[in-house]
Amino acid sequence: MKSKRLGRRGLLKGGAAFVGGLAMGGLRPASAQESGSKLIHDANIRPLGEVSRFERKIVRGGFGGSNANALTPLQDLHGIITPADLHFYVNHENGATPDIDPRQHRLLIHGMVDRPVELTMDEIKTLPSVSRICFVECNGNSGSQFDKNAKTAQDIHGRSSCSEWTGVPLSLLLKEVGVQRGAEWVIAVAADPSRHAHSLPLAKAMDDAIVAYAQNGEALRLENGYPLRIILPGWSGRINVKWLNRIKLTDEPYMNRQETFAYMEQGPAGMGTYAYAGPKAFAYHHESFVKSIITFPSGGQRLPRRGIYEISGLAWSGAGVIRKVEVSTDNGKTWKDAQLQDPIIPYAFTRFRLGWKWDGGEAILQSRSTDERGNIQPTPQQVGGTPNPSSPNQVSIWGSDNSEACRSLLGDELCSKLPVRAQRSIIQSWKVNRDGTVVNPMPDMAGIAPALLNGAHDH
Repeated sequence: MKSKRLGRRGLLKGGAAFVGGLAMGGLRPASAQESGSKLIHDANIRPLGEVSRFERKIVRGGFGGSNANALTPLQDLHGIITPADLHFYVNHENGATPDIDPRQHRLLIHGMVDRPVELTMDEIKTLPSVSRICFVECNGNSGSQFDKNAKTAQDIHGRSSCSEWTGVPLSLLLKEVGVQRGAEWVIAVAADPSRHAHSLPLAKAMDDAIVAYAQNGEALRLENGYPLRIILPGWSGRINVKWLNRIKLTDEPYMNRQETFAYMEQGPAGMGTYAYAGPKAFAYHHESFVKSIITFPSGGQRLPRRGIYEISGLAWSGAGVIRKVEVSTDNGKTWKDAQLQDPIIPYAFTRFRLGWKWDGGEAILQSRSTDERGNIQPTPQQVGGTPNPSSPNQVSIWGSDNSEACRSLLGDELCSKLPVRAQRSIIQSWKVNRDGTVVNPMPDMAGIAPALLNGAHDH
C-alpha cells in the first residue's frame, strides 16, 4: 500500500515536520475508520458541548494532600490555551471560595487619588476593554520536582495555566481617578475570608495590568476570582489578586505578613528578603523565570512501541517572548532546536515540538528555553552545588543571586545573601524506560538538592 510505503520512508531531520501516523503503524482506509460509527439522535439544543464517549474526560487533580489546590493536567492538553474549567487554583482559606453576587459587588479605588470612586460590575463592563493571552503561574510551581510522589507534569508543574483574559486596563481606571504625586504603589485587596492583599509597583499597574472579569470568553470561574481579579502578565500568581474589591494607591508597599514572609524569596534562617532589603524587596523578583517542560512523553505516560514520535511541550517566561527551546534525548549531552508553534505571544505559553525516533532503549528527555532577554533555563547544578541538608541556609545550597536585576536594585552585598532566583525553574528530566513507561527520575538524581524548595503558594 502506498500509505504504508510512505510511512516507512518517513525521515527525521532536526525539528522538521513528519508524518504523524508512523508511530501508530500507518494510515487506515476511511471505510475501516468509519465502520463502527453510530448516529446520535437528539433534537434538543445542547446547552454545553459534550466530550465524545470515545475520549477520556480530562480533569484537574491535587497533589500534596490539600483540598485547597487543583492542578492543571498539562500532559493531557494541546495548543497553549488552558480550558477555564481546568485552570489551576490555590486558595489561602483551605478551599473556602467566596460566593459573590455580582450585583452587590463593588470595586473601591481610593488612597492617593484625586477622585475616589466605587464602581459596580455593570459600570466596569461598560468601560473600554482589552483581551490578552497570558499565563498565570503559582510562585510555588515546580517545587515538587524532587518529591518521589510527584510523578506527572500535573503533579510537578500543574500550578501554571494560560488563558485569554478580558477586562479593563488598570491604567485606564487610574487615569480616570487621577494619581497623586508621590504615589508609587498599588495595593490590591481581595474579598476572600483572609482579606488577601498584595503590593505592586505603580509602573506595572500603568503598563499592562488588567482588571479582568472574563476568561476564555466567559465569566471568570468561581475559584479563579469571580467576579473580578487582577491579571499581571508575566508576574507571579500570588500578586494576581482574585475576588478583587479594593485598590488603594500609596507611597510605600503594604508590607503585610503574607508579603514579607510568604511570598518573598527566603534567605538564611528562613527570613524573608524584606529582612535584608526593606521596601526595596517589593520591587524584586516579581517576574516568573524562564521555564519549559516536556508534556509528551512525560511522567505517567507510556510509549506503546519503538518508532517515531513527536516530543511536545510548553515554554514560558515572565520576561516576555520565548525565543528558543532546545530538546535533549540523551540527558543533556546533545541538544536540538525544537520548532516553536505559532502563535508566539509575550507572557503566554509557547508550544514546542521535535520529531524523535525511539529505538527502544532507555532515554532521558529534557528541554531548556531561552527568552527575549537571553535568560536560559538552568540545570539543577547551575543553581546550586552539592546540597547540605542539615543547613537551613538556601544560599549555601542554591548559590547567591548575582543577576543584574538583583544587583541593580539591592546592591552586591544584599544579593550575596539571597538565593539564586531560578531555583523553581530548573530543567525537568523525564526517563523513558525500555518498556516504554515514562517516570520522573529527579528524586534519584545524585547531588541535586531536594531540600528547601518550600515556598508560598499563590493564586
